[in-house]
Amino acid sequence: MPRLFPLLLLLLPALAHAFPALENTTLYTEKTRDCRDVDLSTWQHPTRALLEKNDFKLERIQLCNDGHFPIFQVQAPYDPRGDTKDFFLPLYEHMRKANGKWPYALVDSSDGVVVYVSYPQEDGISLRYEDYAVP
Repeated sequence: MPRLFPLLLLLLPALAHAFPALENTTLYTEKTRDCRDVDLSTWQHPTRALLEKNDFKLERIQLCNDGHFPIFQVQAPYDPRGDTKDFFLPLYEHMRKANGKWPYALVDSSDGVVVYVSYPQEDGISLRYEDYAVP
């Protein structure tokens, strides 16, 4: 294993380029349509207040699929794929209420990941992750 470490360091830049650009992710090619930006200087919503209260830096918010699928482009305070379930799972539960149980996506530009969040059952949270290339 120690011999593999230098090889992994050499491959990391190539692996980063293997991820699609954000506009080529499943989010924009399959999941959403007719997305429109909201004006962050005036847009108010319980989801926004919740994200900001939890130290997310909002960069962009789009409403897609007839306004029923928000995309929150953010800088998250922690990596959503990391060992931070004690932070994210309660957040996702609060987001369920704030967003009327509609699915949404968090695009974490600091970690290059799209988090697809949906609520297929009354007490369940479904999460899926997709990496993308950060410019």
